[in-house]
Amino acid sequence: MHRLLLLFIVSTAWMGPSVGASQSWKRALPLPEASQQALTAANAVINQSGSEECLRGKLSNAIVRLSNSCDVSGHSSTACELASKIAGQESELSMGEMLATSEALLDLLGDPATSN
Repeated sequence: MHRLLLLFIVSTAWMGPSVGASQSWKRALPLPEASQQALTAANAVINQSGSEECLRGKLSNAIVRLSNSCDVSGHSSTACELASKIAGQESELSMGEMLATSEALLDLLGDPATSN
């Protein structure tokens, strides 16, 4: 009887974190913060502030965060649609695609540093 109880406790403790981890996408950043991170990543790509792989990772992560934030908040915009489309792609963006995406994000999210 004690072994069965011990097995139950151990299995519950072992499975507990995985249940919490599966809900981690719901802990999205607030939309303004995710938007700012997307702008920061877009500017890094345009200014070529790092290696291509580093910039790809920075932009990809920012786009996924923006897409998640849009989904969780229920916000719908052209920037959200772009982020969701790119976040759902299986292939990596080329440098040209990264530049075009970055320029689009700057236009859509209205980076005050680039506004005239």
